[in-house]
Parts: sequence; structure tokens; C-alpha cells
Amino acid sequence: MSKGQKIAMWVVSVLLAALFLFAGLPKLLMPGKMLSQWVYAPWFLTVVGVCETLGAIGLLIPRVAALAAACLSVIMIGAVYTLVSVHMPKQLPVPIVVFIVLIWMAYMRRKEIKAQPAL
Repeated sequence: MSKGQKIAMWVVSVLLAALFLFAGLPKLLMPGKMLSQWVYAPWFLTVVGVCETLGAIGLLIPRVAALAAACLSVIMIGAVYTLVSVHMPKQLPVPIVVFIVLIWMAYMRRKEIKAQPAL
């Protein structure tokens, strides 16, 4: 991977980490306020908040960034399903674009991990 690609990867990683921190922390800190909008159980919102927060942290750790991106892409599939099921099609482009970027990041970071020697 070239130096420019590494810089781009880190910029995208930081932006995605910020996105998922800002999405996950409110689900952990005030799930009651968010429940009025969605039809899921309260515990499920907490689980998603924990996954988003841990995934955001994982995106910043090179050895686990590919796994974190892959796991967060599963959450984005759930976000697309939720928006379709509650008839909010105007908000669909954001999770779809984030899903595509996460899949790209998982692929690129996978290559990076294979190049590192094992401990």
C-alpha cells in the first residue's frame, strides 16, 4: 500500500470511528429517548450501541480494523432493514454508502494485515 493510500485509509478510519461513536454513545447513554422512534426492545438498542462503540474503537487499531469494519457492515445491513421496514426511504443512502465504505475498508485492511509478520 502506498503512502497516499495509507493516509487516505487513516482519514477514512477516523471519520468512520467518529461517525460510529456519535451513533453508538447516545444509544448507551439515553436509550429511553431513542426508543420512541424505533420498534426494537430496549436491550437491543444497548447491544447495538455497544457494538457501534467497540467497532469505532476497533477501526483505529490496525490489527483488528478489518474485523471491526466487517462487523460494523453487518450493523449497517440492519440499519438498511430498519429504515425499509419503518418506511423511511429518504434516509437510505447514508447507511448504504457507509456499508460500501466499510466493505472497502475491510478489504484494504485485510491486505495490510496479511503483509504484517505474525507475533
